Formats: sequence, C-alpha cells, structure tokens
Amino acid sequence: MNRSRKRAVGACLGACALACVAAYPFVAAELARTRGNAQLARLRASFARSGATKPVESPALSLRVERLAGLLSSWETIGGCGAGSSTGAGGGIKWIGRSATGGLFQMQTLGTYTHLTGGYNLSLSTQVNRDLGEKWNVGFSVPLLYKYYFNYTPQVKPPVDVSNGGLGDVAAFVTRRFGEINNTSVTLLVGFPTGTHDARYHNDPLTQEKQLGAGRPSGSLTLDHTIDETWGLFVLGGAFAYRGGQNELGNYRAPAGSVYGYSGYFAGPFVPSLGLSVTRFFGVDRDRAIDQLVQLMAVTGTFSVEWSTDWLAILAGVSVPFGWETHGSVEGGANSNMPPGLQPWTVGVGFTVSPF
Repeated sequence: MNRSRKRAVGACLGACALACVAAYPFVAAELARTRGNAQLARLRASFARSGATKPVESPALSLRVERLAGLLSSWETIGGCGAGSSTGAGGGIKWIGRSATGGLFQMQTLGTYTHLTGGYNLSLSTQVNRDLGEKWNVGFSVPLLYKYYFNYTPQVKPPVDVSNGGLGDVAAFVTRRFGEINNTSVTLLVGFPTGTHDARYHNDPLTQEKQLGAGRPSGSLTLDHTIDETWGLFVLGGAFAYRGGQNELGNYRAPAGSVYGYSGYFAGPFVPSLGLSVTRFFGVDRDRAIDQLVQLMAVTGTFSVEWSTDWLAILAGVSVPFGWETHGSVEGGANSNMPPGLQPWTVGVGFTVSPF
C-alpha cells in the first residue's frame, strides 16, 4: 500500500472514529425515546382494553407536526448529479427543514451548477408529490440537463468545445412512513430511460458522463430517520442505487451505496444545516467496455440554508466531495495512481410551493 493510500485510509478510520464518538449521545437519546414511546403505546393499549378515556396526546407530538409536517428528503443523491440524474440532481444537497404544505400537492424545483475540471453541468430538477393519508406519499421528478465541456478535441486545432442538453431520466417514487410520529421513512425510486444516452459528435458517441441518460431503467432505495430536538433536528439514513448497469453501447454504471447524517438548527424562519455522507461505488464505470478513471470512495460535506413561510420555502446549498481509492484508466491506458482529492463541487438553489 503506497503512502497516499495509507494516509487516505488513516484519515477515513479517524473520521469514522470521531463520528462514532459524536453520534453516541444522540443514539443513546434515541434509544431512550424509543423505550418511552413503547411504554406510552402499552399505556394506550391498557386504556383501550379497560374502556377508559384515551390519554391526551403528548404536546411534543403536536409541536413536531407544527414544525415538521412538510419534512422533505428531496434531492439527496449518490455520487453527484451523474448522467440522467435519476437518483437526484443535488450533488448531496438535502432538504431537511420546513416546507410549504396545505395545498393539493407539493412542487419542489432545484437548480444546480456542478464545476468540472474541463467544463460544467447545469441541472433543473422539478419534483411533484402528494400525500395519500398520513403514511404514504407518491410523486415523480423531471430533470432538465445541460452539460458543457471545453477542448473536447485537443488533437484538432483549434480545439472544439462540445455541449449536450435536454431531458434527463424521469423518475417516479413512493414513500412509506413508519412510527407513531412518522419519523422513519422508506422511499423506492424508479428511473426511466427518457434521457438521450447515444448522443454523438462527428458520428463518435460522447463518453457516458456527457450523456443525458443511462439508456436503461435505474432505481434506488432510501431509508431516513428523523431525530427531533428542542433546537432543531437530525436526519440519519442510507441509500442504495442501481444506476442502470450496462447498456447496448457497452457503457456500464456500477451500483453505489451511501450512509449520511444531516443536522439543522431552527432559527425563526431559517434552518441552516450541515451534512456529511460516505459513498461507495461497487465497481468501476466503463465507457464502451473501457474502464473509466474513477474514485470508488467519497466523503461529501454539505452546507445549506433554508427559509420558509406558510406558502413558500427556499433552499440554497453547496456540496463538496472528497474522493479516494482510484481505479480504471484514461483512454485505455492503465492509470491507478491518481491521488485522493476534491471531486467536482456543486451549488444549488431551490424552492417549494404547495398550490391549490
């Protein structure tokens, strides 16, 4: 193991140890909360059996409904916006605070800019969803993408820039909430291959990261758990994404998994929040059967600020990933010595409304 790899592994282990130490008091508090809820459930069952009047709901439950009735998990993504954005378009940005509620449905729109070494990606993703009772929520998301790359043909003088834009991979999702106060949710998302995956320049297909879609169905499964505090909240969770596998061009996108934690502080109408996620790709992406140079592990830090009223909520955030464990090649030549370092960062601005 080379020295840079040892430093990366050591930094990862140290970060995991610090995260475990920091998480202990919150885990202990959550266990105590779970035991208390179980005792309350037994008490209510006892009242029901005896025919007595049901005890008054806890004020904390009413307060949670007032503060977090519109809790969202929108725009969390695995591995950045990617081709098609079927698992999200926010580069790790996650809405965890209040939202606009009370209408016929909710509509969230997020615009992002992702800075690349040789270009940039723009994304405008709109998500529409509706509650079906207290436990179920269904919806869909529609991403519009624009990808621009400088000096695409450096062997030609002068070099040529190339761009690709249009509809990405549309996705539909369903969410099921669990728990007495609906503080745990599971979301199943299915992406459809509506984005172009075989765009060409001079009859040569663009590499897969420059395409708008995966060319195959994709999907993800996400688990979120919310911990309420008097000053704010924590959102802990994990996700697994099937990113489409291999299409007919020989392009392959490996599955990926992540675990994450976000913390938000209630400051009047504002909710500033910090987030940290760890992502692992289970394989190397390939472009026309040739391994691409990728980093299979990433730690992503995010910072965002949310502001809301009864009818409008606004989010602004930034996401910065750090990657390591390099595999793959560049233009068919073996190269696994790329050092750990920052990956493309993302900034985003979004809003939520609940019309009618």
